[in-house]
Amino acid sequence: MEEDTDAEAAIVERLRALARLDGWDRANPYTAHHLAAHARAADRLPELGSDLGYLVAAEPDGLAAALGTGLDRELPDAARLYLRCAHALRGLTTGERAAVLSLTGSQNGRRVDLTAPRTAPWWPRWARYRPTPYHRVLEGHRGSVRAVAAAEVDGRPAAVTGGADRTVRVWDLASGSTLRILEGHTGAVQTVATGDLDGAAVAVSGGDDGTLRLWDLSTGRLLRTLTGHTGWVASVDIGRVDGRPVVVSAGSDRTVRVWDLDRLAARDANVGTDTGTDEGHDAHDAHDAHGAHSADGAPAAEDAVRVLHGHTGGVRTVSLGTVGGRTVLLTGGADRTVRLWDPSDGTQLRVLTGHSGWVLAARLAEAGGRTVVVSTGDDWDVRFWDAADGTPLRTADGHNGWGRCVAVAAPDPGGPVEHAVLTGGADRTVRIWDLRTGECAQVMDGHTGQVRSVAVSSVDHWPVALTAGDDATVRVWDLRGAQEPDPPAVHGQWVLTVTAGEAGGRPVAVSGGTDRTARVWDLADGSPLAVLRGHSGWVGRAAWAVLDGRPVVVTSGAHAEVRVWDVADGTCLRVLAGHSSSVLAVATGTAAGRPYAVTAGNDSTVRVWDLADGRARHVLTGHTGGVRTVATSVAGGRPVAVTGGTDGTVRVWDVVRGEPVHLLAGHEQWVREVAVAEAEGRPVVVSAGDDGTVRTWDLTEGLPLDVLEGHTDAVLAAAAGRVRGRPVAATAGNDGTVRVWDLTDGRHLRIPLTGCYGLAVHDSTLLAATHLGVCAVDLLAPP
Repeated sequence: MEEDTDAEAAIVERLRALARLDGWDRANPYTAHHLAAHARAADRLPELGSDLGYLVAAEPDGLAAALGTGLDRELPDAARLYLRCAHALRGLTTGERAAVLSLTGSQNGRRVDLTAPRTAPWWPRWARYRPTPYHRVLEGHRGSVRAVAAAEVDGRPAAVTGGADRTVRVWDLASGSTLRILEGHTGAVQTVATGDLDGAAVAVSGGDDGTLRLWDLSTGRLLRTLTGHTGWVASVDIGRVDGRPVVVSAGSDRTVRVWDLDRLAARDANVGTDTGTDEGHDAHDAHDAHGAHSADGAPAAEDAVRVLHGHTGGVRTVSLGTVGGRTVLLTGGADRTVRLWDPSDGTQLRVLTGHSGWVLAARLAEAGGRTVVVSTGDDWDVRFWDAADGTPLRTADGHNGWGRCVAVAAPDPGGPVEHAVLTGGADRTVRIWDLRTGECAQVMDGHTGQVRSVAVSSVDHWPVALTAGDDATVRVWDLRGAQEPDPPAVHGQWVLTVTAGEAGGRPVAVSGGTDRTARVWDLADGSPLAVLRGHSGWVGRAAWAVLDGRPVVVTSGAHAEVRVWDVADGTCLRVLAGHSSSVLAVATGTAAGRPYAVTAGNDSTVRVWDLADGRARHVLTGHTGGVRTVATSVAGGRPVAVTGGTDGTVRVWDVVRGEPVHLLAGHEQWVREVAVAEAEGRPVVVSAGDDGTVRTWDLTEGLPLDVLEGHTDAVLAAAAGRVRGRPVAATAGNDGTVRVWDLTDGRHLRIPLTGCYGLAVHDSTLLAATHLGVCAVDLLAPP
């Protein structure tokens, strides 16, 4: 073994010497693909992981697999930073990889000692992001990941996941790689649970096809299919009741089922079948027939499957636990109740009420000698109850959306919270709560879609959280990672919009978000200049203007609010009142020497305002749904506004006359964003939407020009400008990319950037507003 290590070390030294001689950017393909594996075998990986040149040159999947999930305490910071973005590096050039690694450092407050290589098409200037705990992103599912559970497979820590792609996946948590893909479900997999059956690691899965499937995790073999639910299966668990292995399940048919695996196996053996299916019976019949057998001596079906009735709506969560030394079954559902049952005989023990909406997740936990029920749901609350007598203990708020999942961490005296419970929700966060106090101890931000499921595990005795979400990712979080407080000069929540202009002789950026503020930044280095406070809800859009010779910004957002601000001193100059619901878009322009603003929103109207006196000049109607976006320009010598909305249309309006000019039809779904650029001497509309396309139109003639294809999901943001003299459009999509298009020839470059809701282009600088913060990157060349 020692000789093997010495041989591997010699290979590492030789490959590194050749790379130093040739330069990492010209290293041979073998070095790029296999040096990491040799370094791992030689115990030289930490040393190699600090070499930034190698990190940029290495083949991402191979290096990421060698580095694992990043929980090795000997790994240098550079390697852990690399693992934060490794999933985004596939298919990129070395120059693009260097840019992504540098941007990741900026986003996490870490300086990366890299300079822009000649081949880099873009380079980060600055980022003002909220810090996130260390985590590794695992990709593989195609679509939303609905469930995750922890397991140990062949002595190694593993995760088991299920998703909308109808697959169950088994992941090696040490390397972050997929061990196997289990196929068989004919609908989305909504739930998975893991356990032990006759000494073998198993998983049970359930989903939209109404079936439960039991899998051997070591071999991937399907052991049994359980049928009986008459709707989709929402939740499963596996454990033991009275010493016998059972699966418990719940679903949309309002029933809870307890499946006795031993009795099912015995029955199947006696009747000569291995299908493992059973139609189930109601609880009353099961109780009356308890212990009965068929004529051939096989256990009756009633012994194998017990059906529990009581919930008056779909049952969304089920789990086994212990209260006072007694095994109990915990359920919750659409009837707003949490219920405890005796799974041995189906007796309902207790009904807990208090939630004002559906209960989507509930678990039992131990803290201070007391068993606690923790539940959450679509009322956003996290509730704590005494499991012994049902007494409500406390209600905690913190999630800004549905609470979807709960997991209980093992006691961890060395961690931030010794007795912790984790919840995940539609606000895309995972929160750690102290079971004893109900206080939120940590917020883990990173998912770009709602968090569907959370579990806890350990890797090399290090506690981790496993999360799954609608962004098609599984994430492995370091639970002992230090929680850094938010820097004072960042948005406290999602950033939805950004714009840029000139103020006080220097370029500045203005961003707005769900923390109800707009913030002013020095565009050169991201230094904070001012905070604009006054909105009573989220700030969704901002536009730059000049009023009486001074720079102003117009912001719009929730509660029908539109505000005009003096950028220099941060004062609100006036409020534009008229909309009856959220104002989703704002743009500015000049007509006959007077500055104007155009706003649009959920009330289906477009409004034109004179910024000098704050009066509404026109109310434009025609859209048959919410108006999501607006841009302004000049076409044929007249000021115009361009709008798009949920009716899938783009409309052009004469701002002075308040009349419609063109109706541009072509998008098949919502139009999320429009922008206007000048290309080849004519004004061009750029539109983008939920159909994943970016379309261009001749603004003067109202005719379609081109369809720019590249995004693989809905396009949420767009902006237009010029880079090195060439007209460009920038678009951001749900596919985790920002794309910058050359409007002359259609070429584009791709920037990996997730959760982006707003874009702006200012003198070859691209500004992006994302769920974690705002950043600026320099576009070094046209696409």
